[in-house]
Amino acid sequence: MIFTVLRKEDSTLWNEFLNGNRESFEAIYALYHKNLYEYGMRKADDEDLVKDCIQDLFVRLWTKRNSISATTNIKYYLMAALKNLLLNSDIRKARTPVVELEENAFFKMNFVEQELPPSRQPDEQTIRLMAALNQLTGRQKEVLYLRYFEEMDYEQIAQLMDISVKGIYKLNYRAIDALKEILNLPKNDILVLLAVCRLYFMK
Repeated sequence: MIFTVLRKEDSTLWNEFLNGNRESFEAIYALYHKNLYEYGMRKADDEDLVKDCIQDLFVRLWTKRNSISATTNIKYYLMAALKNLLLNSDIRKARTPVVELEENAFFKMNFVEQELPPSRQPDEQTIRLMAALNQLTGRQKEVLYLRYFEEMDYEQIAQLMDISVKGIYKLNYRAIDALKEILNLPKNDILVLLAVCRLYFMK
């Protein structure tokens, strides 16, 4: 039954959850848990903290659903909420994680190709891209991840990173420009490689 619910539009699924539909709530978790985990680990690099915050997020969603507003983009809503939990939660204050979570101070972008099955091992160009991504600043890595891996629009990224839309455009441009210089490739080739990289690691 959940698989039927998964195909619904975000706004419909979210509204059903807000009205107390447990099946829709479970479908939201099934749809976006992996995205939240991936994003959380890149922001915090502390698996226990990330898992605790994701669990806390969904507990809060269910218990406070009567006061939560509507949304047309569930993934963005959840990622923004998780980011706030990672930065401000009592869990973080109590544990004092190894990686400091100041705004945009850290963003992990490395991918481990050994974790993939043999049928999905990346080619040499994709491996070069992964190495190049790790040479970028934290903010540059985050804007590329949100834009090309999570496929968010510039307005959503601006809100999530607390930067103006104009600033996000500039940051994205500089990140792509840096990759062009590192890899000695034109912009279109960089964009193709980012799309290929997403196919490897975002399934």
